[in-house]
Amino acid sequence: MKDFKFKIVDLTFELKKLPNCDQEYIRTMVFDKVGERSVKNSGRPFNKYYKNPANFTLFNDHSMLLNYMAEFSGEYDYTASHLLEGKKYYFAWTYRKGRQNV
Repeated sequence: MKDFKFKIVDLTFELKKLPNCDQEYIRTMVFDKVGERSVKNSGRPFNKYYKNPANFTLFNDHSMLLNYMAEFSGEYDYTASHLLEGKKYYFAWTYRKGRQNV
């Protein structure tokens, strides 16, 4: 998704309170994910693998991610960061399931 902007990502925590290097790591994680050329070794880029991705959200709590994403009627997926100062961060999005996801 070449026109993806970080400002469309909803934050469920205060990203600015993290050290600058962790903020940069999380932003890079997001851009790397949406820019992936072969999601799950499928040979398909992010926007082809996930049909109509939306509701991009960052979390610092896995149970919050599960509760929040359960509110949407479609499918969702997410990726997790490495431990940053002992904490993981999660980037999640919704999408419409189609043949390309199988």
